[in-house]
Amino acid sequence: MQLQTPDEARDFLRLCLAPGLGRKKRSVTQLALIMPDRLATPLTEHARHLAEPRDAVDRAESAATEARAAYTEGLRAWIADETTDRKDCG
Repeated sequence: MQLQTPDEARDFLRLCLAPGLGRKKRSVTQLALIMPDRLATPLTEHARHLAEPRDAVDRAESAATEARAAYTEGLRAWIADETTDRKDCG
């Protein structure tokens, strides 16, 4: 499907919300979580007001990934007793 106009983009997104053939309908929240960049990028050409919130989501997800990695490494090091910080957890 071409997403060359706002109406084409809306029609496609409506199909994504209700894929048919016995598949369970999605909420807009679910759609936002699974929407690939290849769809989100052209969508913002028709709905420019969505670009900034989408960028904020991407930044927040990146920060969460980095924080989770740091926490995981810290936890791994603490379990292995490799840390120099000897404060007890809790």
